[in-house]
Amino acid sequence: MDHQEHLFTISEFARRAGITVRTLRFYEEVGLLVPSQHNRSGHRLYGLAELARLQLIQSLKFIGYSLQDIKGLLKDETEDPARLETSLGWQHRLLTAKREELDRAIEAVERVRFLISEGKPVTWTVLRSLLYQVEHEQDQMEWAREYLSEDIAQQLFSLSKEQRRQIDLDMLDVLATIKQLVKDGASPQSPEAFDVLVKLTELATKQIENKEAFAEQLEQAQQSMESDVMDFQFPNFFTPEEAAFVEAIGKSMEALYKQHEDNRNEA
Repeated sequence: MDHQEHLFTISEFARRAGITVRTLRFYEEVGLLVPSQHNRSGHRLYGLAELARLQLIQSLKFIGYSLQDIKGLLKDETEDPARLETSLGWQHRLLTAKREELDRAIEAVERVRFLISEGKPVTWTVLRSLLYQVEHEQDQMEWAREYLSEDIAQQLFSLSKEQRRQIDLDMLDVLATIKQLVKDGASPQSPEAFDVLVKLTELATKQIENKEAFAEQLEQAQQSMESDVMDFQFPNFFTPEEAAFVEAIGKSMEALYKQHEDNRNEA
């Protein structure tokens, strides 16, 4: 004995399917879910076929397909395993990239929250620098592998979460000292200023075993890079005034070192 299929109006179907009437109407407008049966009043009716298609639409949305993508996949009733396999391959790569991006965003938030929990002043300048570093870490790794040796590039990006947190803490401590020196109008040639630059250098090379080789490779990289790239200002922890102060310290130390070498050669 045949059993007559139960058919539902749009409001009844929406309630049973756990979806809004507005969404069903939108799916109909874009041609994703268009019921073929009607009641005597001309209203569309939804049955098992519409439920199956709705579940398929929702499943594809769940794995990240846009409605436009879904419409393309379901444009005909013929199932094409090869086309689906290709599409799923692309979708898997897309979702993996989104997951990696989300992981980086979570890491950035955790680093900032840790600094705040430690009572460190996180300014917009500091926040911008931290977020930029995390977001573009892959680009920085590729740059290091292009211009530096594999060993040094590996050392630069092999820090544990605890090591990264400690470097962030130490950097903000140095930054606080720089801010105070700038505020006090300290000379870039003062012992306090030299000490700051030494600490910054130690932080930047803390995980590098052969610091001399790193310095040489970095200098060669700077010489080989295009001038417009070198002139571009990437985010860092410093305000323009603080950056200028640190640069002045570096020039003062370089001049002092050169004078020292000249004196040695004359002796």
